[in-house]
Amino acid sequence: MTKEKTMHFVSKIDPSLASIPALYEQGSTGFRRASYVDRVMGSVHMGTGICFLDANGAIRPHLHSFEESFYILDGSLLLQMGEQVYSLGPGHFGLISTGVPHSWRNAGEQPARWLEMQAPQPRPLDYGRDTFFVDGEVPAEGKPPAPDSPMLGYFDESQLPRPGAASQMEGFNPTTGIAIKMFVDRSFGALHQSLFLIQYQPGAKIDLHDHTFEESYFIVSGQVRATADGETCDLGPGDVIWTGVGCIHSFANVGTEPVRWIETQAPLPPAREVFRFERDWVQYA
Repeated sequence: MTKEKTMHFVSKIDPSLASIPALYEQGSTGFRRASYVDRVMGSVHMGTGICFLDANGAIRPHLHSFEESFYILDGSLLLQMGEQVYSLGPGHFGLISTGVPHSWRNAGEQPARWLEMQAPQPRPLDYGRDTFFVDGEVPAEGKPPAPDSPMLGYFDESQLPRPGAASQMEGFNPTTGIAIKMFVDRSFGALHQSLFLIQYQPGAKIDLHDHTFEESYFIVSGQVRATADGETCDLGPGDVIWTGVGCIHSFANVGTEPVRWIETQAPLPPAREVFRFERDWVQYA
């Protein structure tokens, strides 16, 4: 009898293992990426990782045949997106639509770091191309985005929903002690993915459930107990977990401090029946 394959993967971001993606070797300086979701882990819908860009580093103008969303974790960056150049820092997030030329430059004196989510999943090099470098220079100056700048946003603490507030996620009924701040979703202009921050207060939990889409979770602060495919592990800052379509999973904050993570989903969740909770069907077993 063969062992049933698990539908999740747990790892930890190790900056020392980040490497230059093959396609970027000639198109960037000081750039590295630590992938934590791709087809090697079992994913078929997303490519997710943490990007590192050294001081004075840059990524030349390029475009993709997939969507790319991001959340800035550290540093000062210049993002050229289309004809505009924006100065971004921690808390900025955005969506780079399919086919839109863009470039990056580290405008600060310290390394920069951001979370990057790509969907549909990028292709293996030996299968086909989906990233293309184009002519153009990497700008050296930019301006902070205006509050109404398209495809860009900024998160601060005041935007985190308070207990009892309406959920920002389609199909999610507010759960005690859980707050969600949506960054990128259908209403933001995305076609293939969502990106958001979620916080669990001490004692908060969500029951076992699964989805028709994949999810990834990058722990930013605090500790969380995750259960997936019947296996339980405790995760902290820098840890990541991916759950595939149909993976039965749950989370619980068993500590004394809030836990936060940045979550991605692909494909975009449906407008209804986003969660399939085990508790709702056990009566028929």
